[in-house]
Amino acid sequence: MDLIHPHTAGEVADALRASSADGTRLLVVGGRQHIDKGNPSEIDAELWTTLLDGTVAYDPAEMLCAVESGMRIRDLTAMLAAGGQEWAVDAPDEATVGGVIAADVALPRQLRVGMLRDTVVEMHLVTGDGRQVRSGARTVKNVTGFDLHRLLTGSLGTLGVITQVALKVRPLPKASRTLVTNEGGLELARRVLETVPLPAAVIAAPGHVTIRVEGWPEEVAEQASALGGLTSFTDEDPAAFPQPLFAASPILAEAAVTPSKLQRLLDDVDDYRALMAVGYAWVPCADAAVVSSLRARVTQLGGIAPVVRGPGGLGESAIDAPGVHLRIKAAFDPATILAPARHWHAPRLPSG
Repeated sequence: MDLIHPHTAGEVADALRASSADGTRLLVVGGRQHIDKGNPSEIDAELWTTLLDGTVAYDPAEMLCAVESGMRIRDLTAMLAAGGQEWAVDAPDEATVGGVIAADVALPRQLRVGMLRDTVVEMHLVTGDGRQVRSGARTVKNVTGFDLHRLLTGSLGTLGVITQVALKVRPLPKASRTLVTNEGGLELARRVLETVPLPAAVIAAPGHVTIRVEGWPEEVAEQASALGGLTSFTDEDPAAFPQPLFAASPILAEAAVTPSKLQRLLDDVDDYRALMAVGYAWVPCADAAVVSSLRARVTQLGGIAPVVRGPGGLGESAIDAPGVHLRIKAAFDPATILAPARHWHAPRLPSG
């Protein structure tokens, strides 16, 4: 299989124009940390973004950082930490910025830091036919037109190649603690949400609940005191948050439903990690039959359950307008070279 390693956005555009002309099907690759998310796609070559790894601009006073999409999370984290700031995605060190955005990675601390797509204020991308496009702006008042960067967030590399982004960053918390209760379940997690003021994360498991609290030292102490009035807990190393999810499981599904339906989703599920007040639940699956059973329940609840590790793809689409999705795909990638069939309703090219 051919590997394409562009050094610049111009080289990305050249590669996509050439691929559109000869029908070469491409998979956009960053750090390969989220490569399992998406349906199987027949491809002829991989286009790697990892050489697009430079810093475009960073001024801590502006709380904005512009970088190329192939920058590794470890490098971005180190640069921002020197300025007393962070991009609060909690992604693997080897992941790339563009890969995290393209996969729309769930944020464990979403209760405190908000949604991933809201941190992206500007994006440079190259469409499947080689057009270089910019969406958004680093000055919020200057943003007009369609927010194409929101459309590209979660597109799994099927609409274009992200080459550069500007991110809203936040100050590093002055203090943080990871508190783990000595009992678990969704009901206790709900009571934690009602009791602990403004936690960064409340993650339920059958045998424990993990609560992430951060902010000013006095604030963190108040949050821990509130939890102590509800249940017993121990402290974990705050630097180890979040813990890897079910590392030994060959298949991991990421179910998403409205938060009020989490209990119905997880009834009779032996093990899980559920992000309270958000509606995500990660469920280890031994095989395809377990995935199918979980998806049947999720579908009844109006949600989705893509597999984020191992085989299984996206499952049934929750999108009610496949025609709209196809028209978007046709506008961005008219030759259908970018990961055909990887996303819901993306057309499948014949092989051969």
